[in-house]
Amino acid sequence: MITKGTSFSIEQFHEAGYSGPIQALTLEEADRYNQLFFEELGQSKFEPGPTKINLSAWHHRRKWAYELATHPALVEPITQILGPDVVLWAMHFWYKEPGNTKFIPWHQDINYWPMEPAINATAWVSLGWSIRENGCLRIIPGTHRSIVPHVDLGNDASAFQEGIDASYVDESKAIDIEMTPGQIVYFNEATFHGSEMNSSNIPRVAFSVRYTTPEVKFKMADWGGDTNRIRTFQVRGEDRFRLNDDIIGAIPQQ
Repeated sequence: MITKGTSFSIEQFHEAGYSGPIQALTLEEADRYNQLFFEELGQSKFEPGPTKINLSAWHHRRKWAYELATHPALVEPITQILGPDVVLWAMHFWYKEPGNTKFIPWHQDINYWPMEPAINATAWVSLGWSIRENGCLRIIPGTHRSIVPHVDLGNDASAFQEGIDASYVDESKAIDIEMTPGQIVYFNEATFHGSEMNSSNIPRVAFSVRYTTPEVKFKMADWGGDTNRIRTFQVRGEDRFRLNDDIIGAIPQQ
């Protein structure tokens, strides 16, 4: 069911591990950024197709992507979650062209992220229609209270090699987060989420932005030194800890 935009609820976030969808971008903004996304792919939004372009960290090199990642409508609710000092550290576009047969397995983001302590809030934004048929985001509420084992799935249809051990997943409690253009959902580093394949002729264009706080240290050796993807930007408040000065990002100018 498509949900009308509501207000961000910190109570829902703490209780269920997520909040939303809420309307973040205007329809005009969503359409503009959707157009810019396809221009970056070198495609027409009217003829969406597969791409081999890396979809991570565009905010390092495109001013419009940085504007998206730091849009006040995205960041203001983050201050309710994390407090006044907010660090942007990652951005990724989640694109499924029509007929994309890959699924994203149930997972907890923190399984993949060497950071200490494990503090993260994700803003997941749809730039177009995100519905069951094109592989919308799925969440299992209340699963954020513990970290569970992830295993090698051995499934070529999975976009990730690892996912949550099936014995920990209760599919009957899963909800489909269907979204209209410009809507956003917030969740934390431990909430179970995933998505199905795109069985429709409608592309799913969405992006996630990851935020944390200055007292979190990124273990870059465990990331493989991947500064092409991991950079920090102080987007609210101040950094009194200076733990990640070696990976501070530069705001793109064009």
